[in-house]
Amino acid sequence: MTPAELRHLAAQKLAAADSLAADADRLRSQAAAVRGLLDPLVSMSQRVWAGPAAADFETKVRAHAQQLDGESLRLRQIAGEFDGEARSLHYEAAALRRAADAAELAAAIPVGAS
Repeated sequence: MTPAELRHLAAQKLAAADSLAADADRLRSQAAAVRGLLDPLVSMSQRVWAGPAAADFETKVRAHAQQLDGESLRLRQIAGEFDGEARSLHYEAAALRRAADAAELAAAIPVGAS
């Protein structure tokens, strides 16, 4: 690969890393929005009605809230994985830039020069 191709690949990896980091931020934001989303329904229903139907509703809401909390955790885990992949892409991009620098330096030194 030529130095220009190495730099182009490095730029692509940096762009992918930035995209992953942005996606990770969005996932964390969505995770925060989902977490606790249904909690107000239980207290609201307790003020509005009572009886077996209300108890059944509250049980179902709590179960769904627990599922949403689990999904929130999974979104945060995926965001962490995206962050790790972004770090790897940054590392690869830096290695490519170093390789391009070395290739350019080697090309600039005349053959037989020490």
